[in-house]
Amino acid sequence: MIARLLSILALAFAAFTAPAAAQSFNAQQQAEIRALVRDYLVRNPDVLQEALDALEGRVNQQRWQEVRSDSRDFSMGPADAPIVIVEFYDYRCPYCHAAMEWVNDTLRTRRDVRFVFKELPILSDQSMEAARAALAAMPQGRYWQFHRALMAFRGDLTSERIDALAREAGIDVARMRRAMASPEITAHLETNRAQAIQYNITGTPGFIINGELVAGFNREALDARLRAAASAARRAR
Repeated sequence: MIARLLSILALAFAAFTAPAAAQSFNAQQQAEIRALVRDYLVRNPDVLQEALDALEGRVNQQRWQEVRSDSRDFSMGPADAPIVIVEFYDYRCPYCHAAMEWVNDTLRTRRDVRFVFKELPILSDQSMEAARAALAAMPQGRYWQFHRALMAFRGDLTSERIDALAREAGIDVARMRRAMASPEITAHLETNRAQAIQYNITGTPGFIINGELVAGFNREALDARLRAAASAARRAR
């Protein structure tokens, strides 16, 4: 039925969008097409809903693919893992700090999970500086060490503290500082923010597990969603 609906709509679209000289429908035929489309949709409203649901599914899948596959993001775990967890976080967020134990436990105990890490600095200027520093340090190959240090720290993330944590993580601080204001990092953070908005993430942390959002840090909810994703992955084999 969807195919029939799309055929009718295609005819209607052609009637109303083709240049006047190229239109193959006169005024009477156009009126008949409008009446046919209206009558069909009135008689078969479920068809329209089915088409809209299918379209929404395709849009959601595309959105998830973009979020999980940005090559600029740091990730850990097998590239072909059946479960992908994307975390949006702020280095000044205490709930993100608390969630780090769950992140570490999952990475240590699961071989079917890939984690993707996305900075979402929304709480303060210190959040933004720390996020820029982490992204600027990524080319040096010490992102994970620096990320863990930033998440473990409690207190004000002053410029001096950020530099000290970076140095302890084995990062060339001068090189990091030179890269922090680059337009590439600005664009990366803007992409992260846009993706968070698309998923209605209004605070941190936000976890997306195989396309499904778990807002905030709730270990039971995260474990339940992880079990559901693993079960679905097994059925899909």
